[in-house]
Amino acid sequence: MSALCQFSSVEDFWKFYTHIPKPSEVFFDGDCRKNVGSDPDNTRTVEEYSLFKKGIEPEWGDPLNINGGEWFCRQTLDPDVLDLYWQNLVLGVIGEVVEDACHSGDNNDGDYINGVRVLDKSRGFPMFKLEIWIKTKDEAIRNRIKTKLLEVITDGQPPTRKTHPKFDWKDHS
Repeated sequence: MSALCQFSSVEDFWKFYTHIPKPSEVFFDGDCRKNVGSDPDNTRTVEEYSLFKKGIEPEWGDPLNINGGEWFCRQTLDPDVLDLYWQNLVLGVIGEVVEDACHSGDNNDGDYINGVRVLDKSRGFPMFKLEIWIKTKDEAIRNRIKTKLLEVITDGQPPTRKTHPKFDWKDHS
C-alpha cells in the first residue's frame, strides 16, 4: 500500500484526483491487469484504491474501524460503470453528501464515514468490490448511509443500464 496524496481542501483534492488513473485504466479488463509506471523496470499492478481520513488505515484492526463495519458491493461491472460508481462514491464522501444522511435531528455531528475503497477482485474475469467503511454498527445510521449511498452511486447512470449495485453489510469485529 502506498499513499498517493493528502489533501485538506476540495481544490487540493481535484489537483490529485485528475491525475490518478481511473480504476478501469489499471484494473483487470478481461484480458490482463495493466502495469502502472513510466520506468519499464519499475512498474506495478494496482489492485485497489483507498480514500480514508487522515490517520485511519483501511484495515479492520484500526481502532477507528474495529467497532464499525462496511457496506460492500462485489460484482462484475462494465468499465464505464466501475469508473462512474467509484467517482460518485468518492465525490459523495468528499462532498459529505453521504455523511449528511446521518443527520436525523439527534444532535450528533454525523461523522461516521472513515473511508472508501475500490478493489480488483478479478480471477480470470472482471470482478470488482466497492466499499464504504463506517465507524458504527448502529443499524439506523448504517441504513441511512446505505440509502443515500445507493442514490449517490448511481447518479448519472443511464436509466437503460441493467447494472444496479447490491450492497451487503459486514461487521469489522
